[in-house]
Amino acid sequence: MARFDLYLNPNEDSRNSTPYVVDVQSDHVGSLPTRVVIPLRRSNLLGYTGAPSDLLPSFVIDGEDCFLDTPAMAAVPAGVLGKRIGSLGEFRGLIADARDRLFGGY
Repeated sequence: MARFDLYLNPNEDSRNSTPYVVDVQSDHVGSLPTRVVIPLRRSNLLGYTGAPSDLLPSFVIDGEDCFLDTPAMAAVPAGVLGKRIGSLGEFRGLIADARDRLFGGY
C-alpha cells in the first residue's frame, strides 16, 4: 500500500455512489493497522454548495467523473482495501491542496 494508491470502495453497499477511495496516508507510517482514505464519489451526486473548488477536486477515473470528497476523509482497516487498481500520484498537488484547505493550511 502506498500513498495515492486507488482502490475500489471496500463497502459494496455504497459503491454505487462512491466507487473508489484513494489512500492519502504517509508511507512513513505504513506499519499502522489502518489507512487514511478519501472517498471519490460520482460527480452527479455532489451535494455541497458554496464549497471552495480546491476542497473537492474532480477526476475522471476509468471514464467516470468523480470528485474527491475531502470532508469525508476516514481511517479504514488496511486489510479491507483489497488490490490497488491505480494511482492518483500524478495529482498529489491537488489532493494536498484539498487536505490543506480542510485543515486550514492556507
